[in-house]
Amino acid sequence: MTNQIKKLKAKKDKNSGCIFCQNNKKFNIPKEIIEALIKGNLVIFAGAGVSTETKTVFPFNLYEDIKNELRIKKTEDISFSQLMSKYCEKNGGRSKLLQKIKERFDYVKSFPELYRNATRFHDELSTIYHVENIITTNWDDFFETRCGAIPIVNEKDFVFWNNPGRKVFKIHGSINNLGSIVATEEDYKKCYKNLKLGIIGSALKLLLATKSIVFMGYSFQDDDFNKIYTFLKKEMDDILHRSYIVSLDTPLAKLNSTVINTDATYFIRVLKEQLIKEKQIIDDQRFEGVSLALEKVQMNHYVLSEIDLKKNPEIIYATSYQDGLIHSFERMLTLKKTGYYSHECNIKKSIEKYHKIRKEKIQKKKYFDVAYIDGYINGLIYLLVNDLARKGIPFYYVFGSKRDILNIKDFIKISKQSRKIHKSAYQLAERLTKQYSATETLHHTPFLL
Repeated sequence: MTNQIKKLKAKKDKNSGCIFCQNNKKFNIPKEIIEALIKGNLVIFAGAGVSTETKTVFPFNLYEDIKNELRIKKTEDISFSQLMSKYCEKNGGRSKLLQKIKERFDYVKSFPELYRNATRFHDELSTIYHVENIITTNWDDFFETRCGAIPIVNEKDFVFWNNPGRKVFKIHGSINNLGSIVATEEDYKKCYKNLKLGIIGSALKLLLATKSIVFMGYSFQDDDFNKIYTFLKKEMDDILHRSYIVSLDTPLAKLNSTVINTDATYFIRVLKEQLIKEKQIIDDQRFEGVSLALEKVQMNHYVLSEIDLKKNPEIIYATSYQDGLIHSFERMLTLKKTGYYSHECNIKKSIEKYHKIRKEKIQKKKYFDVAYIDGYINGLIYLLVNDLARKGIPFYYVFGSKRDILNIKDFIKISKQSRKIHKSAYQLAERLTKQYSATETLHHTPFLL
């Protein structure tokens, strides 16, 4: 009996590892990757292994699913594109294949757990501000929805090439444009002809000419990877000497690229830790505190809305200040996926910009706007400072007061002195509140006209 228990325990210990962590193999990040990334010269080239086609999402991938449906033996060697062509031939064209592809993505999105698993890589990558260009053979829209990337699928989308913001080049089409999907042998022929001769292909070559590439989400048996790698080797072999392949596989042949043997999401996580150490980005955990602060200021906003506006006109500055805080918090949480607010320099530039606008508003005696700006600036500061300093960020506001007002009790006490603290601001508040009923709240929109 004791031996049986020991065997069961040994089996349990062997299988107790986290499914997401078991492939987190230690590695050293080449300094060239860090240098290229900081300069904005790193391109991510992503395959299906960072999306839905993994065992953490589906128990079987699309290739296996269709092979099984066509009753083709597992051992039979057939390429992905050949298999998709066979499926179309049997089912009278592409429509059923495209429907099957769409159903897989719809299924993932209908289960939050599966969607979280499918987008782990994208969420990790999203807050690296320096990643401006992504190339993918994936059909999903996760780089758009989770990383805030502008999709470039066809030549009509090329007008966005010079627009600011992160881009994702979807060389095998998009689920949001089913007709663009590259799956069959015929599709692949057209795709690589366009990459060789078309506008997007020329743009990608120009992009890659001075960049370093990191391939992720591919296995060395992957038909997509082999086609892409062969294409790049033929068209511009020199770029592969400054490329890296993050994969759990062992290459079957000698490659011109450096292979890093680890999980793709783990690679990004370690890369981010290095960027945090070098003060290139802020830790993602700083955003968690912002979510909690947003809830707190919203509750305090409700408290102020219960106070009689006619008897306490100075309230309008406190609510405007809180509107600024709320909008600041909401915007940074919304744009977190773009990486913009993970870059400390961007936050500091925003603070400087709002300080300049504040001076203009003070000169014009636009006190309602000034209060809003003070709230917005404090929201930006909140993201940067440590937990101890965050406790000192005021959630209440009396125009002209030099004190940081942290709670409603102190606010009520100080607000009684509003007329003396800033006479002209108080008089403006009296004039403004005459237009509203006692139960109304004067709201500041996210505009500074």
